[in-house]
Amino acid sequence: MSNDRKLTQAEADKMLNMLKKTLLEEIEFPSKGKSIEFDVIGDTKKDIFTAKIYRGKINHLKYDFGARIKKDGILLLELHINPSSAHLNPDGKKIIGSHWHIYSEKYGRKLAFLAEDITSENFVENTLKFFKKFNIIEGPKVYCQEEFL
Repeated sequence: MSNDRKLTQAEADKMLNMLKKTLLEEIEFPSKGKSIEFDVIGDTKKDIFTAKIYRGKINHLKYDFGARIKKDGILLLELHINPSSAHLNPDGKKIIGSHWHIYSEKYGRKLAFLAEDITSENFVENTLKFFKKFNIIEGPKVYCQEEFL
C-alpha cells in the first residue's frame, strides 16, 4: 500500500504527535483472523489517518495495531502483541516478544522496540495504550466478543 515516499523526521514527528480524534463512536474487536479499520482526523481535514486492528486466527493472544497516513499509506506506528514473536532489527539485534515500530527517517518502520508494559491477555487496555501512543484523544468505544472475556 505504501509508495516510495519517505517522511523527514520532522514530518514524522509532527504526524505522530498531532492530536487526533476518531470518526467512529464505537468499534467491535475483530473475530479470529479478521481485521477492522477506522479513520482518525488530525489538526485539519487533510490530516486523515487510518488505524487498523488485526486479531490472530489461531492464537487469540496475538493481535496487531497499525496507524498509517491515509493519503499515501505510510505506516507511522505499529504494535505487535505476541509473547513469542521475534523481530530482527537492522543492527542485527533480535527483539523477542511484543514490540512497537515507530516510523523514523533513517529506518522507516524496520526498527522495533520492546513493549515492556504490554501483556497479551489484556487487549482492551492495550488498545487504549495504542490510542494514547498515537495521540488519539477522542477514541471509539471498544467492544469485544464473549470468547475474549
